[in-house]
Amino acid sequence: MSIDLRKKAEENLISLSKTATISLDKRGLGNQRAKVALALDISGSMTGLFSNGIVQAVCERTLGLGMNFDDNGAADVFLFGVKDYEVGEIQKDNFYEFVSREIRPNYPLENGTNYAGVMQRIADFYFPGATSVKKGLFGLGKGKVTVNATRVEEEPVYVIFVTDGNCFDADRAAEIVRQTSRLGIFWQFVGVGRENFQFLKQLDDLDGRLIDNANFFQVNDLKKISDEELYDRLLGEFPDWLKAAKEKSLIK
Repeated sequence: MSIDLRKKAEENLISLSKTATISLDKRGLGNQRAKVALALDISGSMTGLFSNGIVQAVCERTLGLGMNFDDNGAADVFLFGVKDYEVGEIQKDNFYEFVSREIRPNYPLENGTNYAGVMQRIADFYFPGATSVKKGLFGLGKGKVTVNATRVEEEPVYVIFVTDGNCFDADRAAEIVRQTSRLGIFWQFVGVGRENFQFLKQLDDLDGRLIDNANFFQVNDLKKISDEELYDRLLGEFPDWLKAAKEKSLIK
């Protein structure tokens, strides 16, 4: 039985990759390469999405995109609740039951949601040394994020950031979005459920950025959105960002 389920999952992954290819080709991104990251909310309100397999499906759908984008056909997985974590890669060899094996036993759901920590972690992961956090007087305060220098990268970083609620650290998260607009990183925020997501909506029109490096859309029920529509929406603003990033010499 488990062998049959795994085979069915592998066939579905191939289908996801083909669907992603269609969406990429429609936007002229068939030959585009990018480093793909997935940031997943592990706050307590996500319990149902973890339990009913939705988060595993999100991982597989992201991998379907990563198999086309990424040079090694994988995606890097990060988690955020009150704290933030780096899990490692999801790829064709380990995707089956990835959530139940790699996430649930090792990262209990947390009582709160912060965005900034995981965003800073992702920026540091792909652009080590490019950003710094300056603390206030006597080392107090939340600190201000600054980009030490504009970094030119061969491949852009494409981050799918999935959450079901607003955060407690909006000011700091917004500052990270502003500062990383000077790096080759694009933030695709996805709100799941019927939350208002007022802060994520504001990021679309955030001031003080070199270029528009973030997009947001909301999905009330991830089970009901088709793979084709999901990929189309995930790639909605990415081509425009790529053009702007190349014009500003953020990527080659």
